Amino acid sequence: MSRHRRSSPPLFGIDLAGLSDVRRRDVAIRFAFGAAVSMVAGLVAQAFGARVGGLFLAFPAILPATLTLIEQEESQAKAAHDDDGAILGAVGLMAFGAVGWWVTGHHGTAIGLAAAAGAWAVVSVALYLLSRAAFPE
Repeated sequence: MSRHRRSSPPLFGIDLAGLSDVRRRDVAIRFAFGAAVSMVAGLVAQAFGARVGGLFLAFPAILPATLTLIEQEESQAKAAHDDDGAILGAVGLMAFGAVGWWVTGHHGTAIGLAAAAGAWAVVSVALYLLSRAAFPE
């Protein structure tokens, strides 16, 4: 009796061949959304100070455009999947900010930045793997 293994998609990957399929219109839409979000963050910073404006810079500027394009060209389910990934990355970004703030205050900028990047990577990947285990496709 032979055992057949089902091949599963890789957890991570990059398909550079897909870059040639990107339309200029899509890039322009993403650029416009990014510019608009950055401009709003700048206006908020002028009105309420750099600390408040900085919170708006954490908003993934091209996410709304990307999700809209994915929904239009592929499906609502794929857009929701990308949205879920953005949420997991945002939680990782919160870990980056918290660890960076604490470690930089105690050990300096270089160590703080390295620790924060490590925290972001560990938290984001761990949440991704947990979500894949909890909700297999």
